[in-house]
Amino acid sequence: MNVNQKGAIGLIQVISDLTIKGYECFTPIHDYSEVDLIVMSPNYTVKRLQIKYRTADKDVVTVKFRTTSMGKHSPINFDAIDGWAVYSPEIHKITYISKNEIDLTKTSVSFRLSEGSNTVNKTKNSIPLYSSFGEICGWK
Repeated sequence: MNVNQKGAIGLIQVISDLTIKGYECFTPIHDYSEVDLIVMSPNYTVKRLQIKYRTADKDVVTVKFRTTSMGKHSPINFDAIDGWAVYSPEIHKITYISKNEIDLTKTSVSFRLSEGSNTVNKTKNSIPLYSSFGEICGWK
């Protein structure tokens, strides 16, 4: 599967999930915006999302803080988005990550798809479970 196919699958999965939850979804008419999807909640709160399709590497999903437009990578303008919706095909789940939940001084955010089995350094560099991120309806 190429990146365009993965992007389309991720977008479709997120739109389906949010529509079931009662959100209205709006897509840009071009492919060079940092915003992949604008969603409006039933109480008319609007959020701007970047959509990511990410497979895990050893059960860990990493989302880099960059965007790709017309084949070029560039840093994300954090003023342009409210967060990410990350589709993980291994578990067929979407993780909603608010930019207010993470450290934006880093270059990426990571999460696990299942409970880790690391018994040595659980507190050092611990990677949160995907379900530790809140739902989009709880974003500020």
